[in-house]
Amino acid sequence: MNELTDEQRKLIGKPQFHRAVRYTYNQRTHSFYFYTPTDNGREMTCVGMFCPMMIEDIPYDPSEVVEGIADIMSQSNQSYDFDFEDYAPQPPRKPIA
Repeated sequence: MNELTDEQRKLIGKPQFHRAVRYTYNQRTHSFYFYTPTDNGREMTCVGMFCPMMIEDIPYDPSEVVEGIADIMSQSNQSYDFDFEDYAPQPPRKPIA
């Protein structure tokens, strides 16, 4: 009964979510961390972080923003690798006299 028929698959369409994303809140740093299970499913890997700039009198509900971020991460079926050395500022050059 767990298998779907072709008609049911056609009706339901493609899966919306490709990975499980969970998040935690660190009160000390006032940050939200996003985690997804590893391939073996026994460990969680940190895949992102969100931190509001303000600690008090935030003009929006951070839980809605965090839920939105987790939904977007769950729906993505691609991964990205960034080489942060490309974005790091270069050390200043010493003038040649």
